Amino acid sequence: MRKKVEASRTLPHSLDALKALVDSGKIILAPPTDKCLEAPKHVDASLSAEEAFRSAMHDVRSLGWSDTPLVLPPPLELPNRNGDEKEILEELEAFVRGRGEWDAHASGEAVEGAFTRRGRAYLPDLREGRFSVQAHLDLHGLGIADSRTVLEAFVRDAVFRGHSCVRVIHGRGTHSPSEPGVLKTHVVRWLSSRKMSRWVVAFTSARWHDGGSGAVYVLLYRYHAPTHR
Repeated sequence: MRKKVEASRTLPHSLDALKALVDSGKIILAPPTDKCLEAPKHVDASLSAEEAFRSAMHDVRSLGWSDTPLVLPPPLELPNRNGDEKEILEELEAFVRGRGEWDAHASGEAVEGAFTRRGRAYLPDLREGRFSVQAHLDLHGLGIADSRTVLEAFVRDAVFRGHSCVRVIHGRGTHSPSEPGVLKTHVVRWLSSRKMSRWVVAFTSARWHDGGSGAVYVLLYRYHAPTHR
């Protein structure tokens, strides 16, 4: 009894008030009931699954709202752009087997740029590979500083040779999957520089068979040799 008195003295005032209301019967924490819990039912092993379920649910009452049948909206049908599912599956299988073409622009990995409105007008044809690639440069294995020097020399030489379109392979940067490749980022920056604007009309990521997002087509200005009088 002494322990109970000491414990009650340690209760906060709000709990003392709650205890007084419960003791006086003004608050009933749990309504009294004479109903005892039913013993668990044993399912007859001879019943089928459906019969056993019905037996277990025989005294379940509806909540009311569940009597109303649920009306689901019709399934959304996406239009098939080719109208032929078989053709789409064949294209997907070809890509998985390495024979298909991956659109770098659709995947978000593509890069492109142009200095003038006229240059931007060439971008659609450049993306589709409608310009013949007359030379290419592979920057794999080179450091950043060497890559810039080699790239500028390659582009300048291509212009002097009269090439209109070249391909530069910079790689996709597979060692940094969460961010664009370091060399790829630098190549885009160099091709977009004021210095390169003397030679570069526009550039865009290559088509799948030419390197995809790991390479760029570069459209060049036509070289006009100075005339001597």
